[in-house]
Amino acid sequence: MDNYERFFKEHDAPEPPAGLAEAIMHRIEQRERNLLIVKIGVTACVFGISVVLIAIGFGDFRTAIGETGFLQFGSLLFSDFSVTVANLPDFIFSMLEAFPVFSSIIMLVGAGLAVWSTAAMFDELSLAGRRRHSLPH
Repeated sequence: MDNYERFFKEHDAPEPPAGLAEAIMHRIEQRERNLLIVKIGVTACVFGISVVLIAIGFGDFRTAIGETGFLQFGSLLFSDFSVTVANLPDFIFSMLEAFPVFSSIIMLVGAGLAVWSTAAMFDELSLAGRRRHSLPH
C-alpha cells in the first residue's frame, strides 16, 4: 500500500498536449456545422417533394372533380333549391360520394409536409445564423 501512495505522490499526472482542448472544440463545431448542413439539405429535399405532391394532387383533383360529377351535383343546389332541400340527405350522400378523396389527401399531405419542412428549415437556418455569429474568427 505504501508503494502506491508514494508512487502517485512522487510523479505528476500527465498533462495533455498544448492546444488539445481547442482542437477538440474546433472538431465538435465542425461536426455540428456539417450535421446542420445535412439537415438543411434534407428538409429542402422534403420541401421539394412536397411541392411535387401538391402539384400532382392538384392536377389529379382537377381531373377527378370534373369526372365524378361533384360540380354537377353542387349546381343542383342553385338550380333546384327546393328539390335539393327536400332530398337533403340524398344530396349530401351524393356530394360525399362524388368528392375526390384520394386527390385531396395527396394535396393535404403535400401541404402538411411543405409547412413542416419550411418551419424546420427556418429553424435550422436560424440555428446556423446563431452559431456563425457565436464562433470566434
